[in-house]
Amino acid sequence: MDFAELKKKVRQELALREPEFIKDTDESLGIGYLELNATSGLVFSISTFRGRKYFDIRTWIQAESGDWTPTKKGVHLAFDKYEEFAKTVALVGSAIQLDA
Repeated sequence: MDFAELKKKVRQELALREPEFIKDTDESLGIGYLELNATSGLVFSISTFRGRKYFDIRTWIQAESGDWTPTKKGVHLAFDKYEEFAKTVALVGSAIQLDA
């Protein structure tokens, strides 16, 4: 499926938590936001570049001007790496549960 079709389907079928400060483009779509504190958070998005699809989890910060900007801190992986990524995140979850 091309990226434009994917974006349309995602908007129709998923309850997105798009951050208001992220402006979608033809090449990207904000999926969700996790607040870390009053002036920083994690932005989850999908994008395309040269025909490949990617997912991104990036730290964004709010400058004194009030504008939000992405930082270099984050993960940017091709869709074909998602399954491996999810398995590793599940292992982290299991380790956290062992601490309970």
